[in-house]
Parts: sequence; C-alpha cells; structure tokens
Amino acid sequence: MSLTPKQKKIVKATTGHYVVLAGPGCGKTHMITEKILYIFEKETIPEPYGLLAVTFTDAAARIMRARLRAKGFNQWDRVWVGTFHSFGRYILGCYGSDIGIRDDFEIIELDKRNLILEQIIIKHSIRFPPSEIGSIFDGFKRKGIYPGQGDDYVPSDIREIYKEYNQILRDENLLDFGDLVALAVQLLQKSGLIKRLYTTFFRYVMVDEFQDTDKQQLEMIRLLAEPSIGSTIVGDDDQSIFAFRGALRENVYKIKELLGSTEIVLGQNFRSDGVIVEAAAKVIGFDPKRRDKDIVPVSKERGHIYRYEFNDPDDEAKYVVKWINKILNNMVDDPGDIAIIARTHYRAEWVEQEMDRIGIPWFDRSRLNFQDSWETALGLAILELSHNPSSSLFLYRVLAAVEEGGLAFRLGDEDALDVALEIRDKLKNSENLELDPKKVHKILDAAGMIKIIQKASSGISDAQRRTINLEKMMKDISLEAEKHNIDLFQVIDRFLGHGAIQIISSHQSKGGEFDIVFFIGLEDDVLPDYRAHNSSDKLAEERRIFYVGLTRARNAVYLTSVTHRPKPSWVKNFIPSRFIGHIPDEYFSEVTL
Repeated sequence: MSLTPKQKKIVKATTGHYVVLAGPGCGKTHMITEKILYIFEKETIPEPYGLLAVTFTDAAARIMRARLRAKGFNQWDRVWVGTFHSFGRYILGCYGSDIGIRDDFEIIELDKRNLILEQIIIKHSIRFPPSEIGSIFDGFKRKGIYPGQGDDYVPSDIREIYKEYNQILRDENLLDFGDLVALAVQLLQKSGLIKRLYTTFFRYVMVDEFQDTDKQQLEMIRLLAEPSIGSTIVGDDDQSIFAFRGALRENVYKIKELLGSTEIVLGQNFRSDGVIVEAAAKVIGFDPKRRDKDIVPVSKERGHIYRYEFNDPDDEAKYVVKWINKILNNMVDDPGDIAIIARTHYRAEWVEQEMDRIGIPWFDRSRLNFQDSWETALGLAILELSHNPSSSLFLYRVLAAVEEGGLAFRLGDEDALDVALEIRDKLKNSENLELDPKKVHKILDAAGMIKIIQKASSGISDAQRRTINLEKMMKDISLEAEKHNIDLFQVIDRFLGHGAIQIISSHQSKGGEFDIVFFIGLEDDVLPDYRAHNSSDKLAEERRIFYVGLTRARNAVYLTSVTHRPKPSWVKNFIPSRFIGHIPDEYFSEVTL
C-alpha cells in the first residue's frame, strides 16, 4: 500500500508537533508505521535515544509491532510500543518509590476490589452498590483526584470512604487500574529528574486514538511530548464513543493548543464503498458542534445499504439469518468477514438462536473472560503449533507472536526465531500431548509458557496477572468447545476472528472492519438510548456510536429495527432510529425477503 500525498507529508514531518485527524478507514496505522520507519531511517532521533508510541489496547500495540517487523525494523531497544496503562505501570515499577509506591506493587483483582468496597459500604452504611462506588472512584483517578488532592468539592461521606479505600490499597501494596496513569502523571509532575530521564530518552512521541483519552492521559502526553523533537497525535473526534469511561472528545483539539501543533486531515477512506462513506457523512453531519471533514471513498464500487423494519425480534432474526445464509452461499468465503453489531448484547440473542437452529457458526467475543494480550496471542499460536510441530506456517505464527509481543528483547536479547524454535522443540519432544480443549494447559506447560511469562513480565505482580489471564483463556477455550461441540482448532480459529459470524457490540466494533455488517436492533429508544433524548451531548455521542458501526463495513450494511418487542406481560412499541432517517432515501438499495 503506497502513501497518499498527505500521508507522505505527515511521514516526512519529523520535527515539530502534528495533530492528524484521521477518519474511518483512512490508513492511519499504515501511516504511523511508515513514519516510525522513516524517523529511524533518517536518523531524526540520534542514538541511543528512542521513540514512544502509545496505543489504547494491547491488540493495537501488537499490530503496530507486527507491521514494523514485516518492514524489517530491528531497533526494538529504542522503541517502546504499548498502552497508556502499561507505560504507567512500567515507569511506576522503575521509579514509583519517588512518590511512595513500592516497586513490587500488585494490581488489585476485580473480585478483591469489590470485596474491599463491600466492606467499606457496610462499615459506613453507604447506599450505593460496589460497582457504582467503584465507578465514582475510577472517575476521580481519571481526573487526578486523590485524598487531599483536588477533592474539596467531593461530598464528605464519599471523601471519607475514598480515603479509606486508597489507604487499604497502600497498606496492602496494591494499585488499581486507574492508579497506573494517574500516579505515573504524579511521578512525572513531582520528580524533575524522572521527567528529564524519560523526555531525554523518548525524543519523539506518537499516540493513536487520541479522542479516547481522559484528563490524565492528556496530561501524560503533554508532559512527555512538550520537550521532544516532535510528536504525531492521531485521532478522530467523530469516533469518540467512550465518555462513560472518561474519554474527552475535545482532547484532540486541546493537545493541539497545548503543543502548538499543526493540524492535518486524512480524508481518503480506503475501507468502504462509496455509498457507505457518503451515508456516514450525512449521519455525522447532523452534529452542529463537530469539525467538518471531507471524507471521500477510494473505492470505485458503489456498495449497498439496506434497511428493513420488522414486526418483532423473532422476524428480525429469521430474515437476518436468511440473508446471512444467502451471503455465505454466494458472496463470502469466511463467515468471519460478516459481523452482527448490536447496541445491547441481548438484542443479538434471537439471531444467535436462529443461527443455531439452521447450523450457521457464530462467535460472541463479548462472552470471553480473558484480555487480548501478548501471553494469550502466544498461547493460541503455541496451541496451533502443537497440532503439527513440523508446520512452517504454525512456526511462523509463533515467531510472529514472539516478535509482536516484543518478547525476544524481554527474554534477554534472545533472537525471536531462537525463542520460537525452542518452543517447537519442546513440543516435539513432549509425548502424548492431547489436542483436547479441556487439556490445553498440558500443551502450554510442555512449551514452557509459564517460564516465558515469568521471564518476560515486568515483575512478580505482572507475571501473576498474565498467568491468571492465560488461565482464563484456557477456560474459555474449554467452554467454547463444549458449547458449540467443536474441536480445539475450530475454537482457536474463532478466537482469531475466522470461521464464524462475529457478534459484537457497537462499542466493541471500534477498530474492526468486515465485508458485510448487520446493524440490528436500531430502535429509537435503543440507539439513541432513551436517556439521551434530552441531552444534546449524549445524543451526539449516540450518533457517533451509530457512525462507528456504519463505517465498519467494506461492501454492504443492513440496518434493521422492530416495531414491537415483547416484554413480560406486555408489548412495547418502537420506531426506527432517527439516525437511519439521516440517510437520504436514494442511498438505500432494495432488499428482498
């Protein structure tokens, strides 16, 4: 894939600060990868200094490392690629003692956190459930609020239990997820030496999905990027859909002001056919507060958008599955190229039952209990290799997982191929390995997976967390095989996004792309949510959620709704989402039942 003139301009702008507004499918990951390669090729950053690249998910970080690896990049000791939280964890593990954090801290597990909150609630006769109190505390930390630090406006009863909660964490040498960024920011703010250490080494800063940042993440990047040679901040305020977890859409423009950045808009959509791009522009154009962006399709194909209003969810499921079956027989080879997106997961249950009835494979990623991270990616690759340790394809996938996780460097500068070959040899030398979904732990034990986690993790608590995550993945493998009566390798295929219709929520769809998208359950009290009707800001975010779901499709989108939904002892009536009405009639193709 070649670079567009605008992408080339961004890639070659290696000094100074830039904010890149990148619409859906505009090739931002390709552009970021090429820029990192260009910076090192032109020696913009003098040795031995490096570059910091921050993403929002481990999966996004692995994709970035994979693309760099595919291009022959090998200066891994000078590039740090990871999430905000993993970076915060890293610097707190190294220098947290400067603000009273022991270097052997552990991240509190959700069950233990809820237990602590329950005990505090009972002790103080608080009327809120643990989940709500936990959300309040998370919100404080996203704003950098701690006991005695910016908490003047907090009601006295909440302030008291917040102080007690944080004291319990400190007494037990624990941090919660929110601490990782907020305390890392405190460290950078309070220790001039530590700030100089990191800003001296990281001479260039790159961040993706900046529209999803909260107040503390904004401050972290400001502190790190301000003294650097330059920065490239990539985001799209039209795709900001995580306000519930503190994301501030306006941060895209705040960072521009704080750093004095130059703004560049990437407006060519490489993903979707013409009518999808044009319809999405009509939908998002209803937001009067947004910055206008001229997004145009690269595809010469027109594509299709269909809409249909059914009587009830049973009818919706029956015909959605009928259409899917027809597509599988005529248009799409891999069911994984088809996605069913729903605002709420329960709306997909009727479709799941109908697919079960006629035998179409489906996979609901929301039901997984493990987090997508390097240890699970490597674990899945090892399980594939165990099927045939002599397979060069499966060996390559293990090698890719080692490299994309940055594991060779973490294992002591070992060559990634040597690590992969050692894993293969252990599997070859192991006797009686059963390819049983319920016994995958024996395969991973034979491959030395636990020792890899222990050596590659940043500390004891990090190794424990990754081990628990791997155990959750193994349990999910067993459950998925049992639920659908499939073998180990069919499960792995599904976990990798192949072989089954992908069922995802509208929030989970962010970052994905599919040939065909079925966006179901689009009633006006569902999307937009009924609680957003009287709030212009909430309504605007609901519109962005619809926009994100619509723009996941390459070739065709089906937008469906129902007029009646059965409830216990009554039936509720609905009208189609107003967002469907934002799309001109002439954009819709005729659909047959």
